[in-house]
Amino acid sequence: MRRTKLKRLLIVDDEIPLRNNLQETFSGHGFHVDVASDGAEAIRRLEEERYSLVITDMKMPRASGLDVLARARGKDETTLVMVMTAYADVPSAVEAMRLGAYDYIQKPFELEELELKVMRAFEHQREARNLEALKEQENQRPGLVCESAGMKQVMTIVEKVARSKATVLISGETGTGKERVAEAIHRDSWRSQHSLVKVNCAALSEELIESELFGHERGSFTGALRRKIGRFELADEGTLFLDEIGNMSPRTQAKVLRVLQDQEFERVGGEKSIRVDVRLVAATNHDLLKAIDRGEFRDDLFHRLSVVNIWIPPLREREEDILPLARLFLERYSREMHRSFRGLTEEAQRVLLAHSWPGNVRELKNTLERAVLMSDRDWITAADISLFAGPPSPAGGRSGAGGSPAGMDLENLERQAVLEALQRANWVQKEAAAALGISSRVMNYKVKKYNFKNARWNRNKPEPGDS
Repeated sequence: MRRTKLKRLLIVDDEIPLRNNLQETFSGHGFHVDVASDGAEAIRRLEEERYSLVITDMKMPRASGLDVLARARGKDETTLVMVMTAYADVPSAVEAMRLGAYDYIQKPFELEELELKVMRAFEHQREARNLEALKEQENQRPGLVCESAGMKQVMTIVEKVARSKATVLISGETGTGKERVAEAIHRDSWRSQHSLVKVNCAALSEELIESELFGHERGSFTGALRRKIGRFELADEGTLFLDEIGNMSPRTQAKVLRVLQDQEFERVGGEKSIRVDVRLVAATNHDLLKAIDRGEFRDDLFHRLSVVNIWIPPLREREEDILPLARLFLERYSREMHRSFRGLTEEAQRVLLAHSWPGNVRELKNTLERAVLMSDRDWITAADISLFAGPPSPAGGRSGAGGSPAGMDLENLERQAVLEALQRANWVQKEAAAALGISSRVMNYKVKKYNFKNARWNRNKPEPGDS
């Protein structure tokens, strides 16, 4: 059996023009597409390959679409199957759904309709995988430890608003867990069976964010070779999470406001209005009221977003959560790195409790990840709790916790330290590891973590976007 590839799609139909058209369309969207002319050929392909999605006709020679559906789901329950037919009837639809069909589409159909269904299917599949992993790792509450009064209050609000239609604005410092709260809202809502679609507004330029949110039509701008389905469409009937919404331009703010008001929009370069049913959850680490005063954020959008406000307290105000979170991360990284620890020593616990955690939960997570990597003991000790292992100073010493440049979080500082050590060592990982006082194994892990591709041989400095 050959290796599984992401977004591998099988199209099954005895009509050659339709089959070829669908293959060309979805290949153009970046999917690996295989085709089969009838049910028997499809079943043979299913024996040879694993597919993320199968689109099959119902009535075909040698084997029916229901046969294909049963074989695909019997082999791999994660495979999604969409059934197409020109002979739609209630019994066949019921039987298809009983066998586990993801969706059912009647011929003739608009190609745009099928494209949207496929994009939603992959988004649903991705989110389902992510949620399953989170459930296994963190007992359905990823990173949300609620021992403190502040976090208990947050989760009380989450439980109340999750099943409503209200928009939610989550605020808090960087690294406090705003995305985790958004995931909890979606997971506890009736929309959980549909997609949670995430967009980091700070990571997209003004030129790109509109296309990302609303999609675009072919030819709408230079480089728009195909129609793009936007995140609002992908999130239809589900939840759209807009992270760092305070970074959004006024022009895009106006378009988001219209969607909230009217539940419709047009793709970039398009004229057709598209209606959606989307629950919007936004997050910010900015003071939006001050941004409104400065004319940087729309007052009307703020009030639309903040039907419910959730403020996540910083970790320094949640002392009761520090050690439970540390134990959670210790367990997670021990499992990932195939290590075994008896726990945190009392001295290590005191070090963790004494720190102010300016990087909040993210900093704590990175600290425990580094401790698991570096420790050669049965216990995580105070010596393993390095609040930042910086690059060697000119005098040959190490910069400590107080040597961090202002404005950089712990992960970026660590990335910079590794990058600088590699550059000084002319990209020889063994030498860079020795300079940082870490093992070659740890250095190899960091090279992979920060995506310093082919660092041992590539003499050129990686671009900032490589991480």
